[in-house]
Amino acid sequence: MDVKTWIFPTLCFFLFCYVMVFVGFFTYRVNPNVSLFQEKGIKGATSLDNLAKEMNKAMKK
Repeated sequence: MDVKTWIFPTLCFFLFCYVMVFVGFFTYRVNPNVSLFQEKGIKGATSLDNLAKEMNKAMKK
């Protein structure tokens, strides 16, 4: 195989992995006890009637 064929994708993959490690590191360094996807507050369950009303509102827009 030609080196030029696989060197660019390989370098891109390693660069991507390198960037993802630092993104994760600096993201969790700020406050490691808080989840990135945690919602602030408890939301109640949605009933089927409320869901139908919201769907109808969205379809009318």
